[in-house]
Amino acid sequence: MIATNENYEAQVPDKNLIDIVETANLILDPPERGAWNMAVDQALLLAAERTGQVTLRFYRWQTPTLSLGYFQKLADRHEHPGSIGCPVVRRASGGGAIVHDQELTFSLTFPSKNRWSKKNNDLYRSVHGCILEALQKFGVEAGLYEKTSLDRGGITRTETGNSGNRLPKSFLCFQRRTDGDIILDGQKVGGSAQRRAKNAILQHTSLLLRKSTVAQELPGIEDLSSIKLDEADLTDELIQRLSQTLLAAFKPAKLTFEQIKMAKKITEETFGNLRWLEKK
Repeated sequence: MIATNENYEAQVPDKNLIDIVETANLILDPPERGAWNMAVDQALLLAAERTGQVTLRFYRWQTPTLSLGYFQKLADRHEHPGSIGCPVVRRASGGGAIVHDQELTFSLTFPSKNRWSKKNNDLYRSVHGCILEALQKFGVEAGLYEKTSLDRGGITRTETGNSGNRLPKSFLCFQRRTDGDIILDGQKVGGSAQRRAKNAILQHTSLLLRKSTVAQELPGIEDLSSIKLDEADLTDELIQRLSQTLLAAFKPAKLTFEQIKMAKKITEETFGNLRWLEKK
């Protein structure tokens, strides 16, 4: 069963910590198109700035969708023939392109007053640590990628030629490596990107559950471990881990009228706008 707001109960951290716990919204969205998913994340970032609300949002995709990193060129999407027929959207965060399909996707938004808002790297690694713990619960032993002396400065074994010269980064995010990425059997299966507004921060995370029909070269957790994961169970376990680590009492919520209105405006002006998509 897919997790929804209707069948999810509030998660509260250890009662011994209740004096420093804050209430946070938990949104479990149905599948939507890429531009809308990006716009809702942006609307929640703006809402965090305005209201101080912390939000954890899980979302899905109506159809396999390619999202470009902010600095990537639209023309470069032809570097991945498998996704040529897929809708494409440009993210507001950097990094490589992601084929959103057979994955677990979620975002976290914090206002600047929150203890995590100024700890970018701590937030990144803490969230990934929660993912590792949740996966371990189901028998999946993954780890975090750490650069070695052979790949300092962003140069990895797969990004250098025989002469040691730097080669262009891979087009796809899951074929790149960054400190703190989630690795299983040598393959990247999870990563996050952050975007900061003036008084808030957004982190969105993608966890590759299984390979997509339009990205067969990217194995997911089930392909590498032979362990079948139930998305609802994994989501539930992950929410509990995040609640304990972030000291947040997650309460089921839905987008407010104002957030929906803002997301529609952002879709029209940005993520669903051809000028934004073609800007690089």
